[in-house]
Amino acid sequence: MSTSLTESDWNFRIIDKRLVIVKTKNENIRKIAVLDILTNLMFTVQVPATINMQQLTANQQYLFNLKVYTSKNIEGIEVDFVSFFALVDIDQTMEDFIKAYWAYPTKIRFELVEIEEP
Repeated sequence: MSTSLTESDWNFRIIDKRLVIVKTKNENIRKIAVLDILTNLMFTVQVPATINMQQLTANQQYLFNLKVYTSKNIEGIEVDFVSFFALVDIDQTMEDFIKAYWAYPTKIRFELVEIEEP
């Protein structure tokens, strides 16, 4: 079984803009670690090949347009949180997903769509 994740493994949830500070970046795996200004929590963002990662500078503030996905595989999720992941028609805020990322980092994926200067 492959360890790579396909789009069919994920449920698209929302697109939202977040003011973040880029903390670190890894161009080899196309991921960046960011600090969300509002929640003061860090999370990882996947960067598609269409975005030039060299334009991102560590400790710089950006306004990111992000897509959020949750895993369709809810194995290992506590019963109290199953509906958060399983029911995709419930409106949750970006803050909810960022906080849930800390409990279940492999079950939530953030993908960069667009970068704006704040």
